[in-house]
Amino acid sequence: MRIAFTTAFDALDINTWSGTPFHMAKAFENQGLQLDYIGPLQRKVTWSFKVKRTLKKWIGQKESLTYNPVLLKHLAKQVAEKLEKLQPQAVFAPILDPLFYLECEQPIIFWTDALYASLAGFYPSSHQNTSASIQNIHALTEQCLARSCLAIFSSDWAARCAIERYGADQKKIKVVPFGANIDSSFDFSDIKTLIKSRSHNTIKLLFLGKNWYRKGADIVLNVAKALHAAGHAVELTIVGCLPPAHESIPPYVKCLGFISKHTPAGMRNIFDLLCDTHFLFVPSRAEAYGIVFCEANAFGVPCLTSHVGGIPTIVKNGVNGMTFSLDTAISTYCAYITDLMHDYARYEELALSAFNEYKTRLNWELATKTVKTLIQEALTENA
Repeated sequence: MRIAFTTAFDALDINTWSGTPFHMAKAFENQGLQLDYIGPLQRKVTWSFKVKRTLKKWIGQKESLTYNPVLLKHLAKQVAEKLEKLQPQAVFAPILDPLFYLECEQPIIFWTDALYASLAGFYPSSHQNTSASIQNIHALTEQCLARSCLAIFSSDWAARCAIERYGADQKKIKVVPFGANIDSSFDFSDIKTLIKSRSHNTIKLLFLGKNWYRKGADIVLNVAKALHAAGHAVELTIVGCLPPAHESIPPYVKCLGFISKHTPAGMRNIFDLLCDTHFLFVPSRAEAYGIVFCEANAFGVPCLTSHVGGIPTIVKNGVNGMTFSLDTAISTYCAYITDLMHDYARYEELALSAFNEYKTRLNWELATKTVKTLIQEALTENA
């Protein structure tokens, strides 16, 4: 089966979108799909838009470049020209931008983590778009869903948005979780040994995230402080961002800043941290998906997080971690953690179950195998 893997950016750049398009594409190729890569695409914006955008910025509004019609039409034109030469069986995209104005004879398929309506009012960056931009975004999304023969989402949350906000045909909506953007060769025997080797005396928490507030690092820090104040030995490692200047950081908290998974040294560092920690603790206030939770499960690390966005599709309570409401008290987090650590056999069971979720549900091999079957079925129906 031959499909056009279409992106405005370079899909094979592992630094783009946390490496998700890269890992997705390579997993598809491992499934025997022939991919014609369309992208990176040239971006085109008029001078009038640039001026308008600058003026809007002065009054605290945002004129969206991502959804600018001139830009999107130019992206679609480039894709259409490529398709005429390549003649693949279908057009596939992990992000909708190149599809919004695309007219082609091939069936259109996408697999993404969110639509605009699900992000509006959820992510801080969505608040500033002008009313004209928002109307255009909604119209383009609805039209794209109508033209697509298959719309796959990484979470139930995103899929519900397609149906409830945009009136998408339920028959074409599917949910397939993304996999972990990390290569783990561990088997169950390895993970059992790894789990048993973790400290039985010190509670080790790991935060991985680039945004201090949105990802809930302040909550994690306060939980670590409360655990320490209650007399528990605790270590917290914060990776991806640095605390605000006003935050008081105690000696049992390490702030390592950003560590790239895409360098050998960085990857080893992340591996070591995941092997050694008891919990990945990222209580996000807004999260479309959260591949970091899949990655933690690949090391038998249960996840403590929030019940928002696409996270509940990944983290199942009591199976591979626990989700909490955004207004959960610090004492509740502490009680959950200490109860498990005082009964280490229960912790080991949860950690092993987390690894099982990675092996059976949250990896790219299984995800792309499922999507490949869905694509084949959709193409047969549209033949």
